[in-house]
Amino acid sequence: MGRTKRDTSSRKSRLSEPPGSSSKRQRHSTHETPNQLYAPEDAVLVLGDGDFSFSRGLVKHRGTGKGVFTTSFDSESQVRSKYPNAQECIAAVKTGTGLKTIPDFFQYIVFNFPHSGQQRVHINRALLLNFFESARNRLTVHGEVHVTLKTRPPYSNWFIEDQAKAAGFVMKERRQFNIKLFPGYRHRTTDPQAKKFEPHLCVTYVFVVNRSKYPSQKSRAALNAASVEVAASEASEQHDLAAAIVKIAKANAVASKNVKSKAQTAVAQRQHPPKKSAPISVFPGVEQHVQQPNVIRGKLWKPLHRRVGGTFF
Repeated sequence: MGRTKRDTSSRKSRLSEPPGSSSKRQRHSTHETPNQLYAPEDAVLVLGDGDFSFSRGLVKHRGTGKGVFTTSFDSESQVRSKYPNAQECIAAVKTGTGLKTIPDFFQYIVFNFPHSGQQRVHINRALLLNFFESARNRLTVHGEVHVTLKTRPPYSNWFIEDQAKAAGFVMKERRQFNIKLFPGYRHRTTDPQAKKFEPHLCVTYVFVVNRSKYPSQKSRAALNAASVEVAASEASEQHDLAAAIVKIAKANAVASKNVKSKAQTAVAQRQHPPKKSAPISVFPGVEQHVQQPNVIRGKLWKPLHRRVGGTFF
């Protein structure tokens, strides 16, 4: 029985999924991206925008730069030296946003293609976990985190859903990354060995905070109070840890001193062994012979009653 086009298409779709994706890690299907992602009235924070071309495209996508706050890992001078078109992008973003102060909370926090700069999986997992923990208290009540990643290894091995869950997030959806929504955006990397960018193999993960565990902070004061509480808890844990370390160190010092003392005693005993008395063996029924004094036996030694004409003093 021949295969239909639908069967062939389904098989190709399964082959395109990353290894191990049939389990709970990929239980959410990928949705089509709507034409309007970010409303003009929503505050948006963009993290790690290489040459600011995404931010420039975001301003065009929203129709305004008001409420957009964008950042880069590098300093402005480093960005300009790395990327030839950075000057134009930065100028467009600065002109469009006109942002004077940083908002306390954001409706969206966007992190496209996070990478630690190292290929080790555990380091990039830690990067994602730390990001989610930092972003959690900067979102509005119904705020969202948008993280875009490639769907192939090593990125699929970072297990982004696990890192988000550990930080108190739940995944709302996965959607195909549509680069056309951000005019002029170009994926940037300084790695000369990087493969050609393929946007159709990228997915945007949408996460929201699990508010049953982490209620929303209504104000900067509440946020600061929560931060102080966390800091106090961490300080207490550090104090307990330091006390435990000191206790262990003291115990080790005492044990080391005792071992050293015993070693010195053993050395002294080897150098000056105690005098031992000769053992006396007693055997029942056997007459013991006591050594007599060494006396020169002469004629005076004869018993007096056997001696004739002798003198006794």
